Amino acid sequence: MEHEKHGADDEGQAFLIDEGSDGAQRPATKGPGTKRRVIVGRLRLVAEIAMLGFIGFLLAAKPYYGHDAIRRSPVPRLPRKLYTFAPNPRYLTDDMWFNERDTLLTLHNWIELSAKARGYIVVKNPEKYDLPEPHTVAVNLYEDGPGYMMTVFHQLHCLSYIAEHYQQGYAGMNLTGEVAHHTSHCFNYLRQGIICSADTTLEGKTDAGPGEGSEHECVDYDALLKWANDHGAMPWKGNLPDESTL
Repeated sequence: MEHEKHGADDEGQAFLIDEGSDGAQRPATKGPGTKRRVIVGRLRLVAEIAMLGFIGFLLAAKPYYGHDAIRRSPVPRLPRKLYTFAPNPRYLTDDMWFNERDTLLTLHNWIELSAKARGYIVVKNPEKYDLPEPHTVAVNLYEDGPGYMMTVFHQLHCLSYIAEHYQQGYAGMNLTGEVAHHTSHCFNYLRQGIICSADTTLEGKTDAGPGEGSEHECVDYDALLKWANDHGAMPWKGNLPDESTL
């Protein structure tokens, strides 16, 4: 109790008024405990400012030094959001397969899903990144320069191409309503999957052709299959070629 009393008296001294020999009242002089608290407070403030600066550096450097990055890319790690897959008649309908013109008019709406340059990207100082040899693309109206095709836009182009020629292959054949509906569902599902995954790999020149031979940072599919099989429901029967497909 005596110790607690002395402690309280010491803390109270900072708020007491000192009375000098001439009777004039002066503020009490701060003791060593008060100075120590001031020094500690300043050191803590400096440490917190330094920590905030370090966090800011990590956030700014994340596109290039992300903990799960395998390859250096000029494309930053973009924000993610939740997206609900759903039918969208602007991009696919059941009826579009019965008429080539309807197919082309509907697929024309896909243009807005691609970038204005149809997926070609110009990279400054490409030698700083893990990029292949670039294509030659139109940089502006007057000059060509090095550029790359971004995978997500290449994939959308391929899916649109397949949809267009699927209709042409079906022209004149008896396309049932069920097949038309299932086809629209499949194309729309793939379209949304491409946009959701949005592979931002920058593809350059290879000897194998457009897109082929380019390296992608992917989920380990063997590990994914193992996990799915370890946690799967009852296996499907009838896996012979003439009995079953995916």
